[in-house]
Amino acid sequence: MYRVRYSFLLFLFPFVLSCQKVIDIQVKESDTRYVIEGIVTNESAPWKVKISQTNHFNADNNFLNISGAVVKIRDNGIEHLLSEISPGVYQTSGVTGVPGHRYELSVAINGESFSATCTMPQPVLPDTMYVAYGPFGQFRFASIGFTDPAGIDNGYRFIQYVNGVKDPRIFWHDDELSDGDRALIMLDTGIDKKDDPRNIDSGDEVIIEMQILDRAMLNYWYTLRTGGGVGSGSIAAPANPVTNLSGDALGYFSAHTVSRKKVIVP
Repeated sequence: MYRVRYSFLLFLFPFVLSCQKVIDIQVKESDTRYVIEGIVTNESAPWKVKISQTNHFNADNNFLNISGAVVKIRDNGIEHLLSEISPGVYQTSGVTGVPGHRYELSVAINGESFSATCTMPQPVLPDTMYVAYGPFGQFRFASIGFTDPAGIDNGYRFIQYVNGVKDPRIFWHDDELSDGDRALIMLDTGIDKKDDPRNIDSGDEVIIEMQILDRAMLNYWYTLRTGGGVGSGSIAAPANPVTNLSGDALGYFSAHTVSRKKVIVP
């Protein structure tokens, strides 16, 4: 009985090995695309536009910085030509964005043209910020509070810095269901272990940058987070975030207001 079973297994083993098949998956190479990231704020800082290019599927993740582009931003009809200060980085000098102004970006690269428009919203200032334990009492998170202006379609993005280090998570808020209401947003970083470097401890300096966005830019950050960007991606097949750029480019052009609040954690 045992010898027969043993012999059968010896017979079956090479048969199973012979059934193995190597499947060669052919990955279709996608076309490279330009990535344009443009920012105008109400701060007295240069307006910047970064231009790079995606790689093919099998290439590394080091995007190519694009030099030699002609980059312009129009501020309510007044045109500013940006200078290239380093490969792929273009900026203005001596200008400050104004809430309510309409900004138009135009980029010309190797015979291709790209454009976008964005109107800078009015500022909304945070009035409260503190760091406290979350609902389970294990980790501490920063919270920021403000009053949303009634009747204005605002979007909000928050960037958190702990001891000067930027948290990569995307924090956003939509006032669609809370127009005109008081808002208190806890920036839940999703940490779940004691040694996570994003933990907030006593003595830490926490800064929250609050950006007021138009609807198109809120949609960009929302789809970046839910579609595979840094954050809590929740769909099975990541896709490129929606963009306000024309001409088949990736990225965004954002004219937004900025304010900041800082606390030292007790």
